[in-house]
Amino acid sequence: MFIATSIAMVPRLGVTSVATLIIVGQLLSSLAFDQVGFFGLPRQPITVLRGIGVVCLITGVTLVRG
Repeated sequence: MFIATSIAMVPRLGVTSVATLIIVGQLLSSLAFDQVGFFGLPRQPITVLRGIGVVCLITGVTLVRG
């Protein structure tokens, strides 16, 4: 499903946009997993530095989509 969706979105958004959106989605998911402590891992709270990183990533996607 993931691969099919990626292939379908490339003609509409472009390869760079799709790749950056995939990376941002993975990092946001991992941030949420750390916050909750999924899979029995120790909880890692969202810090100011991590929040700044998320803002930078979203800004990067916006710049790439330009």
